Amino acid sequence: MATFPLELVSPEKLLFSEPVQSVIAPGIDGSFGVLAGHAPLLTELQVGIVKITLQNGLEAFLAVSGGYMQVTKEKVIILAASAELSEEIDVDRARASADSARKLLEVPDSSINAEEVRLGLERALNRIRVAQMRSTR
Repeated sequence: MATFPLELVSPEKLLFSEPVQSVIAPGIDGSFGVLAGHAPLLTELQVGIVKITLQNGLEAFLAVSGGYMQVTKEKVIILAASAELSEEIDVDRARASADSARKLLEVPDSSINAEEVRLGLERALNRIRVAQMRSTR
């Protein structure tokens, strides 16, 4: 199968840079896939799972919490607000974040930004899901 270069960058570091067969990403209108030769595209990403099929056919999974994805003739670049490879996720920390967010949402309190807390809960639950999807690389 044909490959293309994929770069996945977060504000902290370059997380991934190598040729891949495909990438599936969480677009704001739903998940979508990219193969070699895909039409140019620039789209926003939402909280979700990025699934990468590597050059050797094995898979890698990342948790992303938004960002952008650019597809050009030469390569695909994901600029993620934050991203973690499945094997690097601290599940205990993610569970603690989810529990904390749930507790904040249980008690009506006008001093908290409920939408921000819900987004934090969504990110924590996504990290937990992705941690269970161990990469095969």
